[in-house]
Amino acid sequence: MPDLRNWKVIGRGDERICYQHPNDIGRCIKLSRREKAKQTLRELRYFRYLQRRRVPFTLIPEFFGVVEYEDFIGIEQQLVLDDQGKLPPNVADYLTTPLTPEQVNHLWAGLCALKAYLLAYNVVPCDLVMSNLLVIERSDATTVILIDGLGSSEFIPLSDYVPWLGRRKIRRKWARFMEKTVRPRFMSTQENQLS
Repeated sequence: MPDLRNWKVIGRGDERICYQHPNDIGRCIKLSRREKAKQTLRELRYFRYLQRRRVPFTLIPEFFGVVEYEDFIGIEQQLVLDDQGKLPPNVADYLTTPLTPEQVNHLWAGLCALKAYLLAYNVVPCDLVMSNLLVIERSDATTVILIDGLGSSEFIPLSDYVPWLGRRKIRRKWARFMEKTVRPRFMSTQENQLS
């Protein structure tokens, strides 16, 4: 087994640790202990399913395969980086910075494009939270990419396989996410900038 202590940690969650790939800075490996790999196993199944359906990995990270080391199992996937090769901010961090009206418009357009992508390809998120959405800002547009929390978490994930159920679930989760998370955070950030 490789010595994980030498790998660069770029994220940490309840179940797994995300490492930058030691041999390719454009990839990452999300590793879980086998006994705590429920989310990883669900996402592995889901990524394979998306590959079989030929879903383009444009607004979600490209999936490269499963990684297995003794007591660990993980996902090797694209590490989303900005045009300078750095980790972009998530939506929560991005909203804490002063934004111009143009940046706000680009962010909303990026969020709308992500929602349209999810609906068009029936990519069902199970965890739609600001820390799972990265913001890549360019002069002419802003791209929002969903990097984690993919696939339905139900025992029988019908919404993954039945498009109209999937779209219904995506719309419901998206509306809740925008109303309870993004809009309040955006409003409080803008009020702080004005005061």
